Amino acid sequence: MQLINKRHLTFAFVLGFMGLLLNLMPIPLFGNQQLIIGNLFFVIVAVFLGPWYALLTALMCASGLYIVWDSWHPFILFPLEALWLGYARRKEYYSLYADIGYWVIVGMPLFYILVRFVLEMPDSYMFFTTLKQGINGILYTSLGAIIITMLPQRLHIAAKLKNQHRKSFNHQLSYTFTQLLTLVLLVSALIFSNLSINHQQLDVKRHLEDTALHLGKATETYLDNHISAIDTAARWLSFSAYDSEQWQSLLSKLHKNYPDFISMLIANEQGIVTLSSPVTNMQQSQDTPAFSIIDRHYFQQAFFNQITYISPVFLGRGFGNDPIVAISAALYLPQSPIAPIGIIEGSLNLAEFSQIYQRIPDKTQHDIVLVDENNLVIYASPALNKSPLSEFVFSSSGFNYKTSLAMLNIKQLKHKSPEFAYAKHIIKNGWTLYVLTPFYPLVTQVERQYFTTFSILLLSFLVTFALIKVVSLRLTKPLEAIAKKFHNWHQLEQDDTIFNDSTPQEIFTLSRSILKSKQELISYQLELEEKVAHRTIELQAANTKLRLLAEKDELTQLYNRRYTETHFPRLNDMCQRSCAAMAFCILDIDHFKSINDTHGHQAGDNALIFIADMMRLFFKRDSDVISRYGGEEFLIILPLCNPIEVKPHLDKFRQSVSDTPIPIGQNVNIHLTISIGAVYSDNHYHSDIDYWFKQADINLYQAKTDGRDRVICDQLTSNK
Repeated sequence: MQLINKRHLTFAFVLGFMGLLLNLMPIPLFGNQQLIIGNLFFVIVAVFLGPWYALLTALMCASGLYIVWDSWHPFILFPLEALWLGYARRKEYYSLYADIGYWVIVGMPLFYILVRFVLEMPDSYMFFTTLKQGINGILYTSLGAIIITMLPQRLHIAAKLKNQHRKSFNHQLSYTFTQLLTLVLLVSALIFSNLSINHQQLDVKRHLEDTALHLGKATETYLDNHISAIDTAARWLSFSAYDSEQWQSLLSKLHKNYPDFISMLIANEQGIVTLSSPVTNMQQSQDTPAFSIIDRHYFQQAFFNQITYISPVFLGRGFGNDPIVAISAALYLPQSPIAPIGIIEGSLNLAEFSQIYQRIPDKTQHDIVLVDENNLVIYASPALNKSPLSEFVFSSSGFNYKTSLAMLNIKQLKHKSPEFAYAKHIIKNGWTLYVLTPFYPLVTQVERQYFTTFSILLLSFLVTFALIKVVSLRLTKPLEAIAKKFHNWHQLEQDDTIFNDSTPQEIFTLSRSILKSKQELISYQLELEEKVAHRTIELQAANTKLRLLAEKDELTQLYNRRYTETHFPRLNDMCQRSCAAMAFCILDIDHFKSINDTHGHQAGDNALIFIADMMRLFFKRDSDVISRYGGEEFLIILPLCNPIEVKPHLDKFRQSVSDTPIPIGQNVNIHLTISIGAVYSDNHYHSDIDYWFKQADINLYQAKTDGRDRVICDQLTSNK
């Protein structure tokens, strides 16, 4: 039994660790598809050391994918691929050819079975994902093969697998060109497809947003027309003396002109309905007690607040039990235009909002949902099966997808795969209009594009491969003749008949100077380039380290005081130019000295690091600046913020710190409280950070004076 070679084991382990790290950062493609490159390391190990060392490297590479994807299928596909390549190497098959055979015969069929019967994946994704998996495998194998080809012989691992039979120069040249061709064509196709898909997504997003804006404006116009009708009618009736028959006639005519109202009514100051349209509503209720609407919001808003009011959706009563939206306005006497004597109201038929849906050109690809300010459905496309007055429940989805589209699920709320891409428009009265398009057609379109692209790629590959064979034969035939000639150098005279007019000049020159070696010069050049590259990398690393030391606090890795003071004027100018609010907050840990005195300075450092990590998670906008200003004191600068939300947001963070046990040592947790002094400004600005600091520090002092564990926040004024 052959013993394990420790050097080979170390080589396989190091490359496996590198593959694990690289696989933790897959390259995103369309949707949730990703391109993995780290597997090229087990390809290298398979070629150098054979199947079993490659199996170890493949398991480590698969561990990185398991961490990212939370799926165990990489532990099946890629170790099998490593074993396949390792055994193919022992049989002296080229790795790229062997890997193409693996994915066609084993890899893609096995992956399809896994996603079909074991993994949770929609049917619409299976073909695209399976095709991508095979293409990805061929890509990283071709990249690994090129790295091996380009690797100098002196850097090859000792005692690696040796060829028992020498390959002809023709085969080697053809394989080298094939590797390069495969890599270039695959990368070009992926880049082209990705750019095209991104362009298509932007078109879909733009179309959704334009449709949402167009339909939203149409909805606003529709509501404005009916609000204007009620408002005009209220003014019209208020300027005419009250006459029951005349007002009934006017109300009926108005209803006839606006048939989208299910019913219209007039109520007196006690909320008793006195007139209605259709008139049959009143006739049917003559034998019943007086019908009162005094408890309805549309009566109270119109009568007591004297505004033209449009209500959220609610369930009607009295004249029908349909979900409706009410529009109401106050009525007055001509001689007393201040004190209302009643209201006029119209109940919109929600089914008429289908007029908005009819404006969409392609209704098979789009749906709409219109909800009120309480998130209750006013109208939804028939295909969505959402009845009026029901709550519009959905879940955001596609968080791990590379796409510019906003996506949601309506039917499968907990599913990771998105059902719809959407855009929304906020109506000026507080309603929201959602325009939805199914996500599946986008996947189908991407599948079709990828299939077309790679079909053309395959055809190009076959044609180019045939051309490579012809060219390589033309190059290798003269070289083979040269080799035979110099093999029998002691028997043959100098003979140029082995060349013809199509022989390349370089090969002809080679035959004249084959005994002159320039390997030493090339070796020196490679060594010099390697040193320059190494020194360049060292210089870049040193510069990066210096920049981080200049800007970051060494303990907490937050920005330091120097960085904050340097960048504050830019943040202040940005908010001032855009007339946006900015908050300036000082955070101080309460009784921090007692932690150092009781548990030691290491525990204090651990507490500072933990607080810093919580701040990074809580204030995570790109524009937010959090820094350690000194000791246990931190600064938080929140540009472009909402002044109303500043104190609640800080209070939420303060409470989170108070509720979270902070580990300061092995099995030792403590609870800390913090005090925050903050000021915000949205109409007065001051370019001096010391001025902001002074005002915020006053509030911090007040917070500590009032008992600590609190937030004091007020507005920065020019004369504060």
